[in-house]
Amino acid sequence: MFRLFYTPDWFNGLDLVFDTVSLFIALLIAAYSWRLYRIHQENKYGYFSFAFILIGLAFAAKMVMAGLLYYAPLRNAATAVLIPVVGKAATGINYSQLFFRTGFFVSMVTMLGAWLLLFFVSQKKEGRLKRYYEVSQIALFVYLLLLISIVSNFKYQVFYLTSSVILGMTVLNYYKNFLNTDRNRNAWRVMLAFLLFLFANFAFIFVFIFPGLYVLGEIFMVAGFLVLLKTYAQIQQGKMKLFASQNPKKRDPVRDSVRDRVDSVNRKPVKHKVPFPKPRKMVAN
Repeated sequence: MFRLFYTPDWFNGLDLVFDTVSLFIALLIAAYSWRLYRIHQENKYGYFSFAFILIGLAFAAKMVMAGLLYYAPLRNAATAVLIPVVGKAATGINYSQLFFRTGFFVSMVTMLGAWLLLFFVSQKKEGRLKRYYEVSQIALFVYLLLLISIVSNFKYQVFYLTSSVILGMTVLNYYKNFLNTDRNRNAWRVMLAFLLFLFANFAFIFVFIFPGLYVLGEIFMVAGFLVLLKTYAQIQQGKMKLFASQNPKKRDPVRDSVRDRVDSVNRKPVKHKVPFPKPRKMVAN
């Protein structure tokens, strides 16, 4: 069976738990970003949402491939499904390797695309990805990402080296943002999250020397997503409060009249005490 690299046997299956947590957090951040985009109509939130959807797809593809490698029942089920589709292997064609290489290719190209998109967003330039010459460059970047992902199927270090370069530049951009925002705490946390992603990729590069680094890389990756989720939740909460203060709810006469009627029904009646007239004194003539 085709494998990118060998991991510690005792960790096989546990890495799926780490990847599941990362996948769930990535989708949550994508949902947060999309909600902010719908409210503020700022493109950067839309790009953030799309980038983390790509990260979710990357983790999903990686988990499928890892699950098939670790568990024979899943592998047998996949074989039973795919054989009627592709037929028997022709001479010189190994459909098993082709299937696994395709899965890892999807995981790599979506992850690299997400990192690159997040790098563009981190540049903090007005009108980013709106000018024609910038958008036209995307075609070149897509070609390079596809080429790198194909090569990485034969030499996995190329994928993690490329990811490290992109993440390193992203960390520098967020460090500048941290300094420009008077050392804002949320800006620091965002930079820390991407720094943890960078450490994770560094660890993955040298798995061929010491397989235990794979465990360290998974821990760094999950920690980065947890920090980013906490930061993004706080940013969203602050943005929602600001939006609510700037856009107070308009009065709805129908809603208000119904609410007034309900309040009048539920209101306890006030009992007014009627004073009894004082008895008149009888005066004798």
